[in-house]
Amino acid sequence: MARTPTEGELEGLRRHFEIERELADRLRKAPKERRKHLYAEVYAELFRRVEMPGNAAAQRAQVGLLLELLEPLLDGVETFLEIGAGACELSLALAERLDRVWAVDAVDPEMDPGRTPDGFTFVPDGEFEESVPADGVDLALSCHLVEHLHPDDLRDHLSTVLGKLTGGGAYAVVTPNRLYGPHDISRYFSDEPLGFHLREYSHIELAAELERAGFDPVRVMRRIGESPAAGSRRWVAAAERVLDALPVPVRRWCLERAPRAEPFRPLEQVKLVGFKPEGRG
Repeated sequence: MARTPTEGELEGLRRHFEIERELADRLRKAPKERRKHLYAEVYAELFRRVEMPGNAAAQRAQVGLLLELLEPLLDGVETFLEIGAGACELSLALAERLDRVWAVDAVDPEMDPGRTPDGFTFVPDGEFEESVPADGVDLALSCHLVEHLHPDDLRDHLSTVLGKLTGGGAYAVVTPNRLYGPHDISRYFSDEPLGFHLREYSHIELAAELERAGFDPVRVMRRIGESPAAGSRRWVAAAERVLDALPVPVRRWCLERAPRAEPFRPLEQVKLVGFKPEGRG
């Protein structure tokens, strides 16, 4: 069970929440063309106004977990795309193994080009479509990205990634499960995400979005290190329907006290892989 913040900590969290909610509202209300540039602006403003303590050890641990997650998908892969790459540690690690790696993010990590591996390229988010070739990516990944997108931008994002993949290429998506949330700063003050998680998704909901964008098949990765299994979606859908039927306070109470075991805790993070059909340009 998560530790309850102290009264002093809650004061700082409340300030963070109010600032992030204000900035998130700008994104929610902005027209589509304005949002293309607004994402980077509001995140930069949040980092200026709120002290965001880094956790280098946690970030390194996440890179290790993501490498384990991707390992079953890396056979035969020569090119890799990471969207929402942050400090690019995962992309840099894979650039030591693969021919070509693109790392996309709204914030420039300001790396020394002379110290990056051959074949590695950082791409500013606004240059993604023109800088990454169509039909040139064997495997793409986003981790904790899609929940930050405006819901109206998700379909465009998925269609763009699909166009970058080679036939048979895969897009692995990791995002916190709506049924366990909210997962942003709102979790201390609301039952709904009101901060920079503009929309959180369940496995069922995000799989439907991937299929509408043209990915086929779409499979669940139940556990890190396991290949995506065709039959996993049935039991995941059944478990999520049970959770979704519960009132939010009851669901939250149950999940906070449940052991990290089957059938519910492995669903806390949505882990899906959508494949581009062979022969589709």
